[in-house]
Amino acid sequence: MLNRKLAAAFFTASICYFIVPLFFYDFQNGYFIIGFAVSIVAVPILFVVGILSSISIEMISKNKNILFLYIKHLICGLICVVVLLLLTEWDMLFVYTLIAFTYVSVFFMNDWIIKIKFSD
Repeated sequence: MLNRKLAAAFFTASICYFIVPLFFYDFQNGYFIIGFAVSIVAVPILFVVGILSSISIEMISKNKNILFLYIKHLICGLICVVVLLLLTEWDMLFVYTLIAFTYVSVFFMNDWIIKIKFSD
C-alpha cells in the first residue's frame, strides 16, 4: 500500500506542477516559477501528511465506497488548508482551497487507478 501511495504522490506532484499555475492571474509571465513556488509548499505536505492520512483513511474506513473515501480525503485536505491559513494570511482562502482540492482530487484519482490497474 505504501508503494502505491508513493507512486500516486509522485504522479500527483508531476501533474499538479503544470495545473496549479493556471489558477493564478499572472501565470503567463511566470508559469514555471508559480508551479515551483506552489510545489515547494504543497509537495512536502502531500508526501508527509497526504500519504499518512490516506493510508489511515483506507485502513480505518469500514465503508469502502469510493465517494466516501474521496470525501474523507477532501476533509483532510481542508484541514491542511485551515492549518496553513493559521500560519499565513486568511485572504488566500480561495486559492489555498482550490490548490488543495486539485491536489486531493488528482492524488485520489492516481491512487485509485494504480489500485485498480495493479491489484492482484
